[in-house]
Amino acid sequence: MEVPRTFTTWIGARTPWRILNWLRQRSPSTFQRLVYGTPNLNTADHWDERWNRHGTAGFRATGEAQPLRDRAVRAVPPGSDVLDVGCGVGETIALLRDQRRCRCSGCDIAASAAAAVTAQGMTGRVSVLPDIDFPDEAFDVVICTETLEHVTDAAGTVRSLRRVLRPEGLLLMSVPDGSVDEEASHVHRFTEASIRRLLSRYFSVVSIELVELEKPSAPSFFIVARPLPAGPQ
Repeated sequence: MEVPRTFTTWIGARTPWRILNWLRQRSPSTFQRLVYGTPNLNTADHWDERWNRHGTAGFRATGEAQPLRDRAVRAVPPGSDVLDVGCGVGETIALLRDQRRCRCSGCDIAASAAAAVTAQGMTGRVSVLPDIDFPDEAFDVVICTETLEHVTDAAGTVRSLRRVLRPEGLLLMSVPDGSVDEEASHVHRFTEASIRRLLSRYFSVVSIELVELEKPSAPSFFIVARPLPAGPQ
């Protein structure tokens, strides 16, 4: 993705392109501060505008993220209590409800997305990560796909994912491969080593698979993990 040609800050407009490109990969929050005037443009207003513009079919109508959804659906035991964190308009949990007879809930920063989930007969709530508006140990499976890279407090979010997951539960997560990811709205560029390290305080990683997605999306790491027995002390 090219550096945007429209800036909201004068200093961003005067920063050389090669420096902005370097910052976009190495320090995404600094890049966003220079270009957009904020260290993280992923606000409720930003995502409400995008969901309202793209509609209830979601962003990935072309099927870019379908390989991740397919893996999540296959990994979830039938009849599970499932929470999708960063659920969007509920594409994944609708599949789990219909194909795996799961009891599904979702949370998202955008009220329009949460409302779309509720309209489909599932529980949808607004949550601004790292806060997750559900009780402790409420779910058998927690899904968090293509979300953590947008969140300023990634470590706090991982802690919250652990909190709502039952002791024998399952975490299914995906994040873009930061070595090739160029999305300007992302505030983290994860490698396999860095996402494993981030999860390790709260989870035991079972597997990490690099999944190719339809262009223009970067490949993503699909992660399966189990909660550590008692969590951190």
